[in-house]
Amino acid sequence: MNRKERRKQKKFAPQLSSSNNELLEAIQHHNQKAYERAEKIYLQVISKDKNNYQGLRHLGILYHDTRQQQKAIQYLESAINLQPSIADAYNNLGLVYFINDEIETARSLFEKSFNLNNSYIPAVNNLTRVYFKMSDREKCMKAALHALKLAPNGYICKLNYALALSINGKIDEGIQLLENLKDENKTDDLYNQLALMYEVSGKIDESNQYLLESFKLNQNNYAMLAKLLENNVLDEKELNYKIEDIYNENNFVNLKEKHHLARCLYINYNKKQNFFLAGKYLVESNKSRDEILKYNINNDEYFIDKLISSFNKKILKNEDCTTLKSTGPTPIFILGMPRSGTTLTEQILASHSKVHGGGELDYVRSSLEIDRIYDLENEDADSTVSKLLSFDNDKWHDIGERYIKKIKSINNQNKDYVTDKMPHNFMMCGIIHKMLPEAKIVYCYRDPMNNCFSLYKNTFGTSGHGYSYDQTKLSKHYNLHVKLMKHWRDVLGDKIFLLKNETLIDDQKGVTAKLLEHCGLEWEDKCLEFYKTERDVRTISIRQVRNPINKKSLGLWKNYSDSLLEMQKSLKEFS
Repeated sequence: MNRKERRKQKKFAPQLSSSNNELLEAIQHHNQKAYERAEKIYLQVISKDKNNYQGLRHLGILYHDTRQQQKAIQYLESAINLQPSIADAYNNLGLVYFINDEIETARSLFEKSFNLNNSYIPAVNNLTRVYFKMSDREKCMKAALHALKLAPNGYICKLNYALALSINGKIDEGIQLLENLKDENKTDDLYNQLALMYEVSGKIDESNQYLLESFKLNQNNYAMLAKLLENNVLDEKELNYKIEDIYNENNFVNLKEKHHLARCLYINYNKKQNFFLAGKYLVESNKSRDEILKYNINNDEYFIDKLISSFNKKILKNEDCTTLKSTGPTPIFILGMPRSGTTLTEQILASHSKVHGGGELDYVRSSLEIDRIYDLENEDADSTVSKLLSFDNDKWHDIGERYIKKIKSINNQNKDYVTDKMPHNFMMCGIIHKMLPEAKIVYCYRDPMNNCFSLYKNTFGTSGHGYSYDQTKLSKHYNLHVKLMKHWRDVLGDKIFLLKNETLIDDQKGVTAKLLEHCGLEWEDKCLEFYKTERDVRTISIRQVRNPINKKSLGLWKNYSDSLLEMQKSLKEFS
């Protein structure tokens, strides 16, 4: 497979299945990137025949290629409505959503494509990527192996297999595979994945070098540029263009590019300590991201109220639970709002000789066989809670055993404890207690403004944090989380260990000692030197936990107080 063919496999690959001469001409122009001419002819074809499947599909692909995502969705959906049994249109539409980080929607579409044709390699490859994004280790590996079976020498297949290896605890094998692939083809995607893997494994210098190599091959990757600027790997002076000029001159059909460019400007002005302009661009960046994701915060409110009313003391009484202590390692759930100190807490615990750091595991949801645990539509929330309430003790036992089996599979050193640091498991405390009564639960929280500013100033790779780009939504989500955690604390009592991040920073040894005691662990000095522990870390805090505890992040929001008025007046503190 040559380079051109590989790129076609990775992106949309316009394919002709019609003898229509006009369509053929349009596709030729499309392949030559003569987009305006191709668009004109595609529209002519469709005007003559509204049911021309190929015309609609290829026009949708063109709009994707030209970053007009809403139009891409419109025409690809029209193509699907005409031919609902053809796999490629679902895959093409899924890729539009995937690129916009609407991961759940993308997953559903890729799976539809695969179910229609399980030999369609682009869909299998895209499924590997989406499962990687979702941290679904089992499905990611299964999809990667299936793709390799279909195309053993496929470049993209091998690239995705490396990702599957890395997420399944074989990151050194993944790195070696990618290093070998460099000889076959050097792409920005390859370098980007190498950078990610080296960063995850704590090799920051190597990661930075590959970030630069990736950006050299694609200087329109503004997300990569933001990362380079933020990590002080690259300075704006080293670019052959001025970011602000591009931002001001672009009409931004593509909101994602607008988001990342504005974020670059926020980072630059933050470094210059021009907090007025930095705040301006941070708000603009997040406004674009919010417009893309369109997160419905009202769904969160409905679901959380449903959990509070349904999982009361009677439902959660201990005698209704089956002890699972003897079946395997004891889970330690580290949960709370994202950016509340969960990664730091896990790194401390994972430094203990009896603890395996599992990272952000999707095992609670998958063990329950529930698609999502947040942003549920109201009818989905009703159905989910009703399903959970219908489980008897034997069913809860089976679910718990299913979870234990999953963490056993990643506990390669057979340690006594395994951490699960999925932050949004805070929604599931009562459910965790029902399925795993012997599990330890650690709730991490911090000053509301410190927490929410940290969320607001970062960009997440999936839509699951879609509430964090609008101050009203973010404040409401945070306050709902406080309301729910007060409920769990009321019904579960001391089963939940409370760990305030600021207190940990002020009294590292004292808080660490209490944390270990809660988990049933003896004191080990290594837990104070957590930053020396070599393990994979896959969160935004990936670089922070490689350093000792410090107070650098405390009160940073105050520099932006004029831009954060909504949060300041709305947030409630957990107490």
